[in-house]
Amino acid sequence: MTRNSERRAWLILLSAFGVFCLILITCPASLYFYVISAAKPMPVELTSVRGIVLMSNGEAELSASITDGNSIELGEGRTVTTDATSQAILNFADDSSLTLYGDTEVTLRRSQQPRFGRLGRYPAEITVEVHRGRIRATAARNRTDLMFKLYTPHAEIVLDQGSFSVESNETLTQATTRLGEATVRSDEVFINLRQGERTVVGPGFPLSDPLPAEQNLLADSNFTAPLGEFWEPYSINPIASVTPSTEVTVDGDRRVLNFRSQGADETHSEIGVVQYVNKDVRDFQSLRIFAEVRLLNQSLPGGGQQGSEFPITINIAYQDAAGIERNWFHHFYYEPPRDNNILPDVFNQPDNASERVAPDVWIPYESVNLVTTLGPAKPVFIRSVKIYASGWLYDSMITNVSLLAEE
Repeated sequence: MTRNSERRAWLILLSAFGVFCLILITCPASLYFYVISAAKPMPVELTSVRGIVLMSNGEAELSASITDGNSIELGEGRTVTTDATSQAILNFADDSSLTLYGDTEVTLRRSQQPRFGRLGRYPAEITVEVHRGRIRATAARNRTDLMFKLYTPHAEIVLDQGSFSVESNETLTQATTRLGEATVRSDEVFINLRQGERTVVGPGFPLSDPLPAEQNLLADSNFTAPLGEFWEPYSINPIASVTPSTEVTVDGDRRVLNFRSQGADETHSEIGVVQYVNKDVRDFQSLRIFAEVRLLNQSLPGGGQQGSEFPITINIAYQDAAGIERNWFHHFYYEPPRDNNILPDVFNQPDNASERVAPDVWIPYESVNLVTTLGPAKPVFIRSVKIYASGWLYDSMITNVSLLAEE
C-alpha cells in the first residue's frame, strides 16, 4: 500500500513537472507565433477622380456614392463600380494604389498588414477581384513585404514592386507590366512577365507566352475578313454620273482595301470604312497609327479648294480629357494643288496634316505619338478609326492599318 502511494505520488509529481515544462514552452511559443503572424486591417481610401463612383457591400446593395474629389474609407468585401463617365482610385496605407478606369468593377477581398510591424514574419496582403474593366495597379513594396494579388475571371496575377495594367471582360484577361515584374497563373500554368511585356488568356485558349507591351487596338488590320465584320463600309451622296466602290483585293502578296471612283470627272464622291474601337486609352504612354498606302489615280489637284478631299484619309475620332469630341486626320495625295499653291495651314497641324507622296508605289506611314504631340487635346477615349477616299476620280489602296498603343 505504501509502495503504491509512493508510485502515485511520483507520477503526480512528474506529470505536474511535465505540464509545467509544457506550459513553459508553449506559452512563449504561442506568444511568439502570435506576434509574427498577427495581422490588422490596412486602411484603404476610395476617391472619385471624376464622375460618380458607386460602392456596395457583398450583396450588391447600394451603400454609398462618391462624387468628384470626395473620398471614403473602403472596407474588405466592398465592391467599387465606375461607369463610362467616372474614374476612381484606391489608395492603400503603404502607398500602393489601384486606379479604376471607366466601366470597371472590382471587389476588395483583403487588405491586411502585420500587427506588430517589422516583428511580423509574413508580408502585408492586398487581394482584389477584378470582375470587369481596366485597372492600373501600383505595388509600393516587393513580394517579401507585400503580397499583392489580383484575381480576374481567367487568371491570378501576383505583383512585384512596380506598375501594372490589367484589363478583363467575359472573353479575355490581359495583363501588362509597365514597371517591375508579375507572375500570372491560369489552370495550373504560370508565366513570369518582365517589364514591357504582356500576356492574354481567356476561355478556350491558354495563357500566352510573354508578348510585347505594345498592342494593336484595331481588328483585321490586313482586311482578311469580309467587309462588314470589322470594317463597316459607307458612302456619302453618290450620284448617277459616278460609280464609287470599296472592295478588298490582292496586290502582289498584300490583301488591300481599294477605293475607286469612276465615271464623270469633276464630280464629288466619298467612300470609306469605319471600325468602332470604343477603347479607354487614358494613361497610355504611346499611341501611333501605322499604314501602307498606294495612290494610283487622283484627278482633283491637292485636296480641293478647302483642302479636305484626298484619295486616302485616315481619321481617328476620340474624346479628350475635358470631354470634348475631337478628330485627328492624316491625308495622302500626289497631285499638287493648282499653281503649286500650298494647302491651307489648318491641314498641316499635328491633328490635321496632309502629306504628298509618290504615285503608284507603296508608301509606309507612321504617325507621331499622339499622346505627347497633341498636348491637352490628346486622346483619352478612342471612338473609331475611319479610312476614306473623297474627291473626283480616284484609285487608291491601303493595308496594314494598325493603331498601336503602349501602356
